[in-house]
Amino acid sequence: MVEKIGRFHCFYVKIRGFSTEETEEILERNSEVWNLCKRSGHIGGTKAAPATIIQPLKGCAGKVTSACGPKIYEVVFDNSGILSEKCCEQLLNAGRECHDSDTNSILSEGEFSKEERGEVLARHSEVWNLCKRSGHIGGTQPVPAPTVQPLTGCAGKVTSACGPKVYAFVFDKSGVLSEKCCKLLLNAGRQCHDSETNSILSEGEFSAEEKKEIMKRHNQVWNLCKKNGHIDKENTVF
Repeated sequence: MVEKIGRFHCFYVKIRGFSTEETEEILERNSEVWNLCKRSGHIGGTKAAPATIIQPLKGCAGKVTSACGPKIYEVVFDNSGILSEKCCEQLLNAGRECHDSDTNSILSEGEFSKEERGEVLARHSEVWNLCKRSGHIGGTQPVPAPTVQPLTGCAGKVTSACGPKVYAFVFDKSGVLSEKCCKLLLNAGRQCHDSETNSILSEGEFSAEEKKEIMKRHNQVWNLCKKNGHIDKENTVF
């Protein structure tokens, strides 16, 4: 008798009537029935469909351990669970290409509706972005984007056109900075520049390594503007 209770269902078996090997096989098929019904909506063959096997890109295997891999894809495919800093770190170190490869491989081998695929891919991207921004996934709500709260007197010194470009360098390591934007930054002063960056860091969740890299680029932006009067990304090594 199988009784469905939420995600986890109870399988009532008189264990005494089966050998250890038989019990293990029964419990394995119990999980397989649940997963096949959830994924395909039916079981239509005489043999149970094989469990989905991840076929990673060459070079991806082993980058995410067997302890973290299932937790990552539990969030992606079941929208449940949490990810530790260690698991997020492994995912990011493996790289986006490996992350994409694993998810797409599972999608190609399973039977998912168009709506399910859309939801899976949305969570797939969300897992990557949350790990990158927060270093872990520990709740049901995504971390809100940080809001800059500058020091009194700093607001408006760097215009709305130049401000995002300055902090694209600091936080995303991207873009170029014109002479005009560098001039506005320097005229605003180092105290305002420090205030903007520290405010974002205090409101967001960044790992120790991310903070270190951000502060390094924060100083580089100031020094390069002061030295060259502009920043050309193509000729600048961060």
